[in-house]
Amino acid sequence: LWEVSQNIIRYIEMKILILTIATNKYIQFVERLYDNIEENFLNGHDIQGLLFTEHDVETSDNIKVSQIEHEDWPMPTLKRYNYFIKEKEFISQFDYCYYFDVDMGIVGTVGDEVLGDLVATMHPYQSFYPKEQRTYDRNPQSHAYVPQGKEGELYYAGGFNGGSTEKFLEMSKVIAERVTDDLQRGVIALWHDESQMNRYLIDNPPTLSLTPSYCFAEEQMQNPDYPYQAKIIALKKDHDELRS
Repeated sequence: LWEVSQNIIRYIEMKILILTIATNKYIQFVERLYDNIEENFLNGHDIQGLLFTEHDVETSDNIKVSQIEHEDWPMPTLKRYNYFIKEKEFISQFDYCYYFDVDMGIVGTVGDEVLGDLVATMHPYQSFYPKEQRTYDRNPQSHAYVPQGKEGELYYAGGFNGGSTEKFLEMSKVIAERVTDDLQRGVIALWHDESQMNRYLIDNPPTLSLTPSYCFAEEQMQNPDYPYQAKIIALKKDHDELRS
């Protein structure tokens, strides 16, 4: 019955929302990402976008802009789930929502195989590390805390995730509350929102775990020994320059 229901989903046009954050110099990546989505992402569905930025940008019928303040790094990434919750009424109008880091590119066709209730993507590097060497947050003062060697079967990348709107907003609410509480106590998780997401996904395993093909490191594209083919890539860039 589950297989039948999944096949039915593939023939129904879904309302899908793309969530993206582009503050400061990251605004330069927006146009490329939106072009890639239009060409290669979930074709046949009703795709709209929600862009979080402090910039004045031109909008279109299928793009909504949510104005946020730009803060110093790492706040724009750490607080992403807080931003989402502020727009939960708008987000709730959609069947599915997916978050993309704005500095991602889509280089292959991405179809209905990414539709699921709670969707996460294996990290392109950490997925290959032994469990005890993965960089979960080891600070017991943080809500993102993962004890050494006891938990964490998979490590997920923060650059692409999503799912049904209901499940995604459930995750967003929990993570936003945890981030807020950590900040009030002067605590920032090691890898910010990614650390918080990994803690949540240990307790609430994703219904669909995508391979690193969907968060592929661009520098690996010329590596013939890498065991996956790129579909969505994390662009190679100068992080220090972009975050300055």
